[in-house]
Amino acid sequence: MSLFDLLIGLAVFGYAVYALYRYTRKAKSGKCATCDLKPTCTSSCEAADWDQLIAEALRSNQKKS
Repeated sequence: MSLFDLLIGLAVFGYAVYALYRYTRKAKSGKCATCDLKPTCTSSCEAADWDQLIAEALRSNQKKS
């Protein structure tokens, strides 16, 4: 095994460990931390009253029908 092969193998496994670490760190942070819209999001996901939002959406759908 050459030194070049060893370096390529270490780079691949190193990146895999880094990606796994980054994924688990984001997963522990919650759903807003992993959201793609986080940089431009103006609402607070954690503070939203989801039961109320769903009820309002259902009421607006019933009015349209």
